[in-house]
Amino acid sequence: MTILQYIIGSVILVLAVVLIFMITRQQGKRKGLENVISGNSSTNSYLNKTEAAKKGKKFEKWTVYCSIVFVVLVIALYTVTSLAKLPSNNTTTSETSSVASETQE
Repeated sequence: MTILQYIIGSVILVLAVVLIFMITRQQGKRKGLENVISGNSSTNSYLNKTEAAKKGKKFEKWTVYCSIVFVVLVIALYTVTSLAKLPSNNTTTSETSSVASETQE
């Protein structure tokens, strides 16, 4: 493996851990029964709710940005790896002529 593959792989690993953390920290869209039972919904002010919504939207945007970078890096790593496996075109003319003569026989 080349150094570029190690670098991209390391960044993908770190980004995967960050994405897992970010996704698990997001709040769900539905309000659960715990707020109704405990009465938390009535004690929150409008200002607190809008502030939390703004932070949640910002957090969602960063999650989307990180996931896009993750996908691009995975595609880049796949491309670099597949290009590294291609045979090189460094054959000499004698090798090429011997292969051509073998195919004619």
